[in-house]
Amino acid sequence: MNKVTVSYGQTWLDIALQELGDMERAIELALLNDRAITDDLQAGVELMVPDFDSDKRDIVRLFGNSANKPASGDTFIAASPDSIGEGIEFWALENDFVVS
Repeated sequence: MNKVTVSYGQTWLDIALQELGDMERAIELALLNDRAITDDLQAGVELMVPDFDSDKRDIVRLFGNSANKPASGDTFIAASPDSIGEGIEFWALENDFVVS
């Protein structure tokens, strides 16, 4: 049994792929940590992780490198539906903003 620290933007699927080489084991991970698969993971939290299958060694090695850590969590911050902005950051090409 190992421990892993969650990085920013990581989900259960990311941790399962990174540590076990198999996204299908995400539910097993959540249950092992007394959490629900729908729980959002917070960066810095330590999770218990079972040993990976030896046939997944190459996948685990690939994602074990800090430069390759998967982080597919939703990091997009949506604007409130009530805010109608003005300015170039709100314009869409050929809709509000015409290129000539």
